[in-house]
Amino acid sequence: MAARRAGDVDVAFVWLPADLAGLHSELVHTEPRVVGLPTTHPLASAASVSIMDVNDEPLMWTRRAPRAWVDWWAVNPRPDGSEPRWGPTNDNVEEMLEQVAEGTAICFAPSSMALYYTRPGLTWVPLTDVEPLRVALAWDDDGPLVQAFATIVRELSQTV
Repeated sequence: MAARRAGDVDVAFVWLPADLAGLHSELVHTEPRVVGLPTTHPLASAASVSIMDVNDEPLMWTRRAPRAWVDWWAVNPRPDGSEPRWGPTNDNVEEMLEQVAEGTAICFAPSSMALYYTRPGLTWVPLTDVEPLRVALAWDDDGPLVQAFATIVRELSQTV
């Protein structure tokens, strides 16, 4: 989003929640969220889990993201009003997944992570009772190229 705000790009795909004030935006994708667990975790073989099933687990998080975004991903507050049990911070996906596989903490992610980030010792389990990830296309210039791009994205998002 910073590149869009700085004018480095004309359009951006943005994970929500994000500050879209002053921009045009359109929801183009949603996907369920999953929890990354070590394969030795008691819930690793479950078909799905609820957020409260993992409420007491240390949760990986990042200090570099806006707090509202961190809280949304962490489901903070939880349905019972409690805060997550904050675990270690990490800003590198590969290192984060290594820590999860080692049993240091768990992580929440979009379901597509299960397709692209596999490793020994790590499993992904669907979270059943949390909002899905939403992805928006954001832009502020209504020029013909931007509008053409938005039209193509709109058409492609409807065929998936």
